[in-house]
Amino acid sequence: MKRWTFPTRNSASTWLLLAWDIPGLRAVVAECGSGGLKVVGEAFSGKADFSAAARDVAAAFAGQGIKLPAKAALASRLVSPVVAELPVAPGKPRPAGQMRELLRPDLETAQAEFSNLWNFGALLAARGHLSADDRARVGMEDELRRENATPLRFGETAMHLGLIGRPAMDECLYLQERLQLLDGDLAIAWNGHASDGQPTWLGCAANAGYYQAWTSALDENGIRLAATLPLAWLAGDAAEGGDAARVSLELHHEEVVAVLRRGGRVVAARAEGRMERPLRGDWLARLAGDWETGGRARLDLLCLYPADEDAAAAVVDELETLAGSPVTLTRADACWQGLWRGLADEADAPSQSARLPRLAEREMREPLLANADFRRTLAVAGVLALLGGIEAAQQVAAMRLEKSAAAKLSQEKNRTQSTQQQLHFNAELEALAKDLDKTRSELAPLLNDRQRLSSIAAMRRHLPDLIQTLARAVGDDAVLESLHNSRSANDATSIKVTAWSPSYSGAQAFANRMAEFSGALGYGVSQTEIVASKGRSDKPGHTVTFWLLPDQDELEAAKS
Repeated sequence: MKRWTFPTRNSASTWLLLAWDIPGLRAVVAECGSGGLKVVGEAFSGKADFSAAARDVAAAFAGQGIKLPAKAALASRLVSPVVAELPVAPGKPRPAGQMRELLRPDLETAQAEFSNLWNFGALLAARGHLSADDRARVGMEDELRRENATPLRFGETAMHLGLIGRPAMDECLYLQERLQLLDGDLAIAWNGHASDGQPTWLGCAANAGYYQAWTSALDENGIRLAATLPLAWLAGDAAEGGDAARVSLELHHEEVVAVLRRGGRVVAARAEGRMERPLRGDWLARLAGDWETGGRARLDLLCLYPADEDAAAAVVDELETLAGSPVTLTRADACWQGLWRGLADEADAPSQSARLPRLAEREMREPLLANADFRRTLAVAGVLALLGGIEAAQQVAAMRLEKSAAAKLSQEKNRTQSTQQQLHFNAELEALAKDLDKTRSELAPLLNDRQRLSSIAAMRRHLPDLIQTLARAVGDDAVLESLHNSRSANDATSIKVTAWSPSYSGAQAFANRMAEFSGALGYGVSQTEIVASKGRSDKPGHTVTFWLLPDQDELEAAKS
């Protein structure tokens, strides 16, 4: 078994490192210690579904006698990275919701551009079902059929020529459908730093459904997904660059990604589709040639796949001449060594020292103290606790007074005290009782507010589970549009859910699934409304709206 060792930080830990790309899932188990990062096992699955691929990888490691670690870091090309210009200082980011909205337009564009790379021929080639010559042959056959007015789809033509079978066709149809799913919500992360005094923001995003599926698939194998990063940028990130400017050209399937770094940090990036073109020095030089680097910058040509190595080696001299910079060619094995090291370093780094954006559950959640509603609830709870303390002190004083009164009455009886003295003492007790009644009546509204806020707090404890339940309920027949929490006193524990479906039955099915799933959390679906409406792309469909209401038993538990 091959073992790689290279320097890393001193903290000792073991990681499952994963790379999820169109060809499949690559995995290594790596030990990170004072002696470096050591890869102790490797596995690969060509399954098109991540859950199935994860099970294959787990079985492969079990067959090698390697115990899977408890945490994993994932790099995927389905996580799109961008360099964004934001009017925000890196040291003072906006609240999480505002940062997501500022980055969303650039990230949605990057997701759409990545999806457009993958026509059917590209998928067949990346999955290993067609060679470059076979792909060209199918393209020529398509042209001939168009001239004869008997066109077929690319996959059908490949099947007609006997180059692929039905399983390969179905596999790529599944992938194509997944890649074109662009109208869902996005899981978004960001990382900011200053470059030459200017703010530089790096963002990344993945379809929220994909991210949840990755997390769930690993959780089924007893593994926590600690961090998810874009596969692009990682191979060049691990190379040593010092403070000088450095340009990396990463050769991916169907795309070349150019990245400019200064002081080891990304400051600019761009990508261009390969479009079945052979590698040439002129367009590679153009892709990396107009950045201001302040002198001759080192240029790294990174081959992530062995199929590109010969073509890349053939253009090194031409690229050096045209770019005017020394070019270093890194072959696939060395690229993956660097990529695993970069993934481990970025996944294990504290958030303040990470160089790349990463999707991490603990970092994507907004801190509770940053939430205005939580702060208000906390303040009211403090006031109620203070008032409760005052009431308790008064009750203790009353009990002491009652005991004192009983003792005095006993003494007075023993001394045969006069009736007038007894009446006077009883009058004092009656006045104290009235004062206590008055205090209780003044505290009653606040106690009612405390009960209502307790119900809201109980709802907030269930909120992450409700969000996950919504993610489970959303399927191919519905798209989640919005969530709203009523702020009125009577239904502040209710959540309004709005979704869109291309069909009435899909909308009804989504509402029914949500009713079934939320019941386990003590919530029910109420006031369901389904109306015809157009989707984001003007596609006809139906909008479904309903309220998630806590059951009466849950409300009573919260009050108690």
